[in-house]
Amino acid sequence: MDDPAHACELLEMYVGPQGELGEERFQLTVCTPSALTEQLRHRPFLIGRHWLFVAELHPDKVTEWLSDRIAALEAPTWGELAEKIARIGEWEYENYTG
Repeated sequence: MDDPAHACELLEMYVGPQGELGEERFQLTVCTPSALTEQLRHRPFLIGRHWLFVAELHPDKVTEWLSDRIAALEAPTWGELAEKIARIGEWEYENYTG
């Protein structure tokens, strides 16, 4: 990333139940307004699910913000907590039916 004010990157988060082995992947796109504008020049429509918009993309700040946001979530089971995290990033098991 050359310009933090003009960036659009896929971010993968690996989160798991506290005190247990294993983690699951959640993905979201982090994008600045200028990069979004550029994307819209190529595609007239974009769906905004699992996107995070920032004025400037500084990975450490984004990671800290997301960590704080996820740490504030509560649920009685890992599955229910993962569903809440999936509102932020796409959960690898979101549409899993097996």
